Amino acid sequence: MLIQKKRQALLALFLCLSFPSHGQCLAEGDLQVAQVKRGIDGDTLHLHDGRKVRLVGVNTPELDHEHGHHEPFALEAKQRLAALAGDQVYWQRAQESEDRYGRKLYYLFTKDRASIASQLLSDGLGYRIAVPPNVRYQDCFAESEQLARDAKRGLWQHPTQWQPQAGFAVARSKLTSVTHNRGGWWLETERDLVINIPRYAEHYWTEKDIFYLQGKVIEARGWQYQRNNRPKDRFKSIVLTVKHPQDLRRIESSD
Repeated sequence: MLIQKKRQALLALFLCLSFPSHGQCLAEGDLQVAQVKRGIDGDTLHLHDGRKVRLVGVNTPELDHEHGHHEPFALEAKQRLAALAGDQVYWQRAQESEDRYGRKLYYLFTKDRASIASQLLSDGLGYRIAVPPNVRYQDCFAESEQLARDAKRGLWQHPTQWQPQAGFAVARSKLTSVTHNRGGWWLETERDLVINIPRYAEHYWTEKDIFYLQGKVIEARGWQYQRNNRPKDRFKSIVLTVKHPQDLRRIESSD
């Protein structure tokens, strides 16, 4: 146990030294403070008062708590969050302040009012994600992530590889068709993938915005699921849900 704790401390120190803080987003408005009990992974922690907190604006690689088959940089993200939060963390409640799992949705900050999510992003230890209505600081989060992408830090050391499986994904592909029905917008790609903008998120786009993307190479990010298609179905097998324009962008030739 002692050896493990020493390794964790060394890893946290390595992360602090290896990834300087770039692109920090500073808190706007008042902050509250809470005592940290322990970190769960790179974007979730427990507070001493019993609250379980999910950081808003960032999704970090998954830890496999059962078998130890962690996604790349999952451990580094967990240790970086622990180092940034320390024994106490400063927080702001998001507009929608609780998720379906009962976790509190907070923006977290250091004592210097620097966003913890933005530092994880600029270190290349997570992906920026926009889940309305919690889209505060999104422009700054995008800048922080872009710094990591440009410098090829962490997750951005290699090009993102889309996988046809459930979970969070970043996918690049050419849009081949655009349709609309009671389920929202459906943007089919060259892959076995269709991007869905659900009806409740449609107001973030105009119809012109959507049709402009047809035939273009785009990057989409969000959580995807696999349809239970029948053999004769003509539908794509994987559906990726996008809820905000920050998470669906045209790729320029220089990107």
